[in-house]
Amino acid sequence: MDTGTRYVVGYDLNDTLTQISYFELDNDAPKTLVSDGENERLGIPTLLCKRRKVNQWSFGTEAKRLIMNEGESEAGKLLSMAVNESSIVIDGESFEGIDLLILFVRKSLNLLSVYVPMEQVESFIFTVPSLDRDMIKVLERVSAAIPVERSRILFQSYSESVYYYMIHQQSELWETESAVFDHNGKNMTCYHLRMNHRTTPIVGVIDEYTFDNVLVPEPGRIYAEKYDEDSEDDNEEKDDAAGDEGDADEISFEDKLREETDRMDEALQELLHDFLMSRPIRSAYLLGDGFEGEWCKKTIGFLCMGRRVFQGKNMYSKGACHYGMDKLKPTELNSKYIFLGKDKLQFNLGMNMKRKDKEEYIALADGGENWFDISTVVEFLLTQGSRVDMLVTPLDGKEVRNITVNLDGLPNRPEKTTRLKMRVGFTSGDTLKLRIEDMGFGEIFPSSQLKWEKEVRIV
Repeated sequence: MDTGTRYVVGYDLNDTLTQISYFELDNDAPKTLVSDGENERLGIPTLLCKRRKVNQWSFGTEAKRLIMNEGESEAGKLLSMAVNESSIVIDGESFEGIDLLILFVRKSLNLLSVYVPMEQVESFIFTVPSLDRDMIKVLERVSAAIPVERSRILFQSYSESVYYYMIHQQSELWETESAVFDHNGKNMTCYHLRMNHRTTPIVGVIDEYTFDNVLVPEPGRIYAEKYDEDSEDDNEEKDDAAGDEGDADEISFEDKLREETDRMDEALQELLHDFLMSRPIRSAYLLGDGFEGEWCKKTIGFLCMGRRVFQGKNMYSKGACHYGMDKLKPTELNSKYIFLGKDKLQFNLGMNMKRKDKEEYIALADGGENWFDISTVVEFLLTQGSRVDMLVTPLDGKEVRNITVNLDGLPNRPEKTTRLKMRVGFTSGDTLKLRIEDMGFGEIFPSSQLKWEKEVRIV
């Protein structure tokens, strides 16, 4: 691998706007990729378009221009298409969503490569709105198609990106409670960060809330409605008496827009007041197009009462960068605090083994790690019986529990003459998946070729 400057890349992938941030290993803060000389907050529209009758694809800002100005075919919502295993027909030809998503990501990384040589990427983190089996499957496909070694690629959800962004800000902003409000113009998601100082290490938890139909002013719609009203009025018979001043009470477009803006601002302020009134939140971060412009002045004024308020767009990609950096170069912060999101194991999993007549604890999975990253293989001698015992140690201080897995049909052999190979993984944050194989004991006790697959719910 190239020995030049090393980089961490945070890639925020969603259906509308992609953000790419990068971090030099010896630098203090990540930078965000600027697309086509525009303000970095604009990011890269998650779009492709295909030129008519030509196998030529454009992406991002250029695709948006061609779609709007030249009527070229649009391929949007690429991430959802890939996750749903759907396709789109353009010029009579069908294109799979996953293939289009890979094409978009590869094109965006060509833009990044002007600043960050891909062979010098030490860690690459995809951050997405949420992680499940289908999303992970898609990200695995994308990871296999980009010029970064798979071992250097990590996945995380927005909530974890928020956590890692926050803990790298001034501690007074997040040591108690803080909130991130992401408004896409229609709906709003809140990431509420809480720190549990009663545990060691201190546990950070993010609760997610979704608020539907959080409306914002739409001048274009209001103007269209006003135009329609005026057109209807023109078709009606009017009193042609002299001195008639029937237009005196007519509401102008500007007045109607102001009226609707005030109403929506007050509705948002009331919603946030009800949400925040029982929560000691010290800082609030406003993300997304829904907070653009100056339409919600009353809401922001309310938020600023006793809180520090920030506005931006690239929190997720920068948070992913901080996560990658912390993985490569852990600090005291990482030992003092741990994040336990819904994608994280809430417990340590291990087992006691005898080695040289001494009992030794062997870790199989560490709490705080992503469940989908766990892939452990161990070989050991079964001391007695036909079962495997494991220990579950909750990170919240609750009682240690024992899990027993019975190996039905295992040949009856003397003590310590059965070698087992066990693969440990998870299908969710609370479901353990085991693959166990009888390896026998050399020529004395050949393998029975028996294999067991078990899923164990850990609650």
